[in-house]
This record gives sequence, C-alpha cells and structure tokens, in this order.
Amino acid sequence: MNRHLSKLLYCILVFTVFSSSLAFADRSWNDANNPSNFDPKYIKNFTQLPLNGAMDPQLKRGWADSYWPRINGTIADRWQVKDSFYKDDKSPTQSQLQSMSDDQLSVLSPGEKFDIARGKLNFPIVSEIRKTYKVSTKDYHGLCYGWTHASLNYDEPKAIDYTNPKNNIKIHFGSSDIKGLLAFYHQNYDSSIYRFIGKSCTSATHLFNLDGSCTDVHPASFHIMMANELGIKHRGFAADRDPGVEIWNQPFVKFESTIDNIKTTDLSHKATTGTKKEVYITSILTYTNELYDTDDPNLEDSMHVLPSNDPVLGTPKQKYRTATYQYILELNSRDQIIGGEWISDDRPDVIWTRNFKLPGKFIGEDKKTDDWSLLAELVKMATSI
Repeated sequence: MNRHLSKLLYCILVFTVFSSSLAFADRSWNDANNPSNFDPKYIKNFTQLPLNGAMDPQLKRGWADSYWPRINGTIADRWQVKDSFYKDDKSPTQSQLQSMSDDQLSVLSPGEKFDIARGKLNFPIVSEIRKTYKVSTKDYHGLCYGWTHASLNYDEPKAIDYTNPKNNIKIHFGSSDIKGLLAFYHQNYDSSIYRFIGKSCTSATHLFNLDGSCTDVHPASFHIMMANELGIKHRGFAADRDPGVEIWNQPFVKFESTIDNIKTTDLSHKATTGTKKEVYITSILTYTNELYDTDDPNLEDSMHVLPSNDPVLGTPKQKYRTATYQYILELNSRDQIIGGEWISDDRPDVIWTRNFKLPGKFIGEDKKTDDWSLLAELVKMATSI
C-alpha cells in the first residue's frame, strides 16, 4: 500500500475514533441538547411523564400538504395545470386578467393569485422565483420548514374567494394555495426566533462528526420534550426526522412509548454520574407525511408531490407515517432523567420550534419593504387561529 495512502487511512481512523469519543464520552446532554432550550419548566421526573400522547384533537392542525419543491418553483408552480413549468409560464397582463374566466384564474399559481389579490400586477413573487431559482436544485429542497411551522400553528385552511376592491378581480384560493403561501412566508420572511434541541448534521460535519451533531438529538432530551409537549400540553413539535445530511422536516403529532426493560444493577460503565436506574424504551412516533399523488411509497418524490384543492379541506387523503426509536434513559435516585443513549440508528437530527406571529410587513435583503399582511386576512377568512 502506498505510504501516503496508509497515512491518510490512519488519520481517518484516528479522527473517526476521536469524533466518536467526543460524541459519546458523556451520556448526559450538552448545552445544545438541553431540553430547557424549549421550556425550562419541563417535568423531568420519568414517573410523572406520560408514556403516550397526541395533539389536541379539537385543533385542525398537523395537516399535510406539498413541501413545495424548489425544482417545481415552490409557489410559482401552476400545480393544477398538467405539464406546466414555472420557468416557461408567463403571468397575465392587466388587460388579459380582465378577460380571464374564474376557471382560468383559479389555476394560476399561489404566488400569482396572491399578487393579484394585493394589487401587485407586476407579479414580484413569481418573477423573482423564475429569475433566481435553479432547475438543478436537489429534490428534497423545498418549503418544509415553512410547511411544518404552519401546519403546527394554523388550523387547516378552507377554500375561499377573495375580491380585491381596487381591481374587482375575484380570486379563488384553494386550501393548498393558502398553505403554500403560509409555507413560503414563514420559511423566507418570518424573522421570529427559533429554538433548537440538537444541531443539524451537515455535509461539513458528517464525515468526522467532531461536534456530535450527527448523533443528535440526545435521547433523554428527546423523551423529556416529547412527553411534555405531546403527552402533557398536547402540542405537536417539529423535527428533522432524517439523522443524515438530507433535511426532512415533519410535524410530529402523536407518540406511544413502551418500557422494554429496567435495570438497577449491572449498569453501563458509560452511564452518567449519579445513575441508579436504566430504562430501555421503544417509542413509536407518528408524523404527518407530505401529500403525494401515488399510494406507492417507492414512487414518492418531488415529481409526485401534489397539493390538494379540495373545496372543504386540503387533506382528504391525509397520510401519516411512523418512526420507531429505541433508546436508554438514565435515572437518578429520585427518578429524574439525567442522561441516556440511543440504541436504534434511526433518530431525529434536530428538533425545533419558533415563536408564532401572523404574516405582516418585512424588510427584504434588498432593504425594500414588502407587505404580506393580506395573507393574515386570508388566513382569518379560511381558518380559526
């Protein structure tokens, strides 16, 4: 073997071992994984935490939709028009708009509809998308952050009609038109504060995992957050369910945990200081899946993502998926959760939440002010908040 190649392989081995030791040296959570990042008042006593829970069924939240892939133009996509491509579409002129039928207007893209409704007939939203988006973007790039946040914070919108009093043009907004606009706003323009448990695994950190971000989220923090949010508060949470580099944010809406084993002797030598008991857990979590125009999971990709224009609700074919996580929780003498370790390779990469506020005015990177407050009015017409 080439001497330089041998040296390279040795370095890779050393770095891999070193990064693993950094990631697993302490089975208590670090600052990035502290459950208090979400709520310092979380109950951490294992015996006081429920083993199952779900979002409040009275809330029409945790709804599905497209994740609005960038390769389809996100909200510049005339998704109801077969073989339409956002780069080739031409938005109607003002004179053309006056002669278009309701049916013709109803199949425009969500971005075009919104600009017509707010009287911006130069179509700044879709014009910018057509100009800046690249066709070569990766399939999983889209509005999953915005969709997940909106799904957890708004009741599912119904279809509505809105007439701009200045131009008297009536626009039909389907359920998914409003969902797409909410996803776009909250992903691109919402400046409210994020809070995280864990760190995102990126291509830069994936190889050696020096900061432990690709072994997140800490299982103890995860269990505490999950049991408090879904089990006690009956609120869903947002998580990147893919532990690798790809980002798949989903709304998580339900969990069921079972205790597989409890050990009070022969504890792991790696256990967190003060551990008196190790509890082996299997948790099955239910998350909202994107809407696809296929029932074959093998065909689910960006080409098959389909928003829904159902006249009542946008998810007549609501789909859920489950993820199974196995882990060990470490308890002290008072049954407080103080640490733990993953058993399964499957685990969420990062859990996040952000403050909620309705769409409004914002200042863009070009220092220009844009006003999306009409979207808040449309949402109030289509939902209860």
